[in-house]
Amino acid sequence: MNESRESHHDYIIVGGGLQAGLLALALNYHQPSAKVLLIEKCEQLFGNHTWSFHATDVPAAARGWLASVSTKKWRAYAVKFPGFEKRINLGYETFSSAALAEAINAVAESGNLEIITGKTVRELSPTSIETDCGFSVEAKVVLDCRGAEKISNQQVGFQKFYGMEVELADRDWPDSLPTIMDATVAQTDGFRFFYVLPLTRRRVLVEDTFFSNTPSHDHQSSAADIEKYLFDRNLRNWTVLREESGCLPMPFGASLKPSGEFPLRGGFRGGWFHAATGYSFPLASRFADSVASVPSSETSTVIASLAKQNQFQTNFSRFLNRLLFQLVTPEKRFLIFQRFYRSLNEQTIRRFYSHEFTKFDAARLLIGSPPQGLTPIKFFKSFKEKPCPALQS
Repeated sequence: MNESRESHHDYIIVGGGLQAGLLALALNYHQPSAKVLLIEKCEQLFGNHTWSFHATDVPAAARGWLASVSTKKWRAYAVKFPGFEKRINLGYETFSSAALAEAINAVAESGNLEIITGKTVRELSPTSIETDCGFSVEAKVVLDCRGAEKISNQQVGFQKFYGMEVELADRDWPDSLPTIMDATVAQTDGFRFFYVLPLTRRRVLVEDTFFSNTPSHDHQSSAADIEKYLFDRNLRNWTVLREESGCLPMPFGASLKPSGEFPLRGGFRGGWFHAATGYSFPLASRFADSVASVPSSETSTVIASLAKQNQFQTNFSRFLNRLLFQLVTPEKRFLIFQRFYRSLNEQTIRRFYSHEFTKFDAARLLIGSPPQGLTPIKFFKSFKEKPCPALQS
């Protein structure tokens, strides 16, 4: 049945993922009187996800509105490679879809945020949307924060993962700190590592992660390997509380780059994520705080300015992905990350993850002994005679 409504909002946020949630929180904090509509095609907001970030990834201005989201915090984390382990003394935080939903529902109860689920937006303009059933709404600003559109496999790698959150029955998890890369596992289908978050002494999230050239993933195989990972740590009895999986684009082409042009896009669809790590929170939170901090009439200007500020980092991250997916053979990719953690100091690592690295940092990443397993012919062909945009910035 078609339906139509005359309604006017200050902002319409299309999509119900991380970027949409952060933007709604930031708008409520900076512009508490603004009328905001959040519309999502699924019945449930934010899916089934865990989002993590370095404490230093968060802009100082964003700490005020982020405080409403319950996060788990650690003072440091570890990385593990064959013959090499290191503790990184940078604060690390994580939160779940449920925590974000709780914060958003509290905002909705205040009266200035309207949430509509189960409706697909088929058309949008700078000031209006229309759903596939004829429902239409107007606003001063429309922001498209839906997931990434399909992009060519020839210009992208993939970070794919399957994880299980388990509750241990007999004993505590042996490590108090997260291990964000345990690459001591078999290196199959690209750079592979286990990502481990000890959420409590008895509750732990273990994800089997791949930086791969293909998006396909055998979840059953990963589940069996996660069980073996637990068994190898003398853990025998546990209950699976939930499972999660995903496949994130790691582009090295021209697609998915931030822009202030219409349609105004946030999140993965707008390229507001760290292409070389898959971490979306640093840029998503920066985008949200920047948009919410100015009047609606200045939205496109502030987005364009933020895109320009991140242009070098955006281009260079894609160049690194081209190196990873086109230059280094899959079974040797772990050496790139091992060298990263072995040779760089913590402040350089901090700037890299927060998407604030300098040109000097970029040079530091490239200078040194090259990794084994190079395929330079394939790498240079991948440019198709186009120079690296990062080197032209």
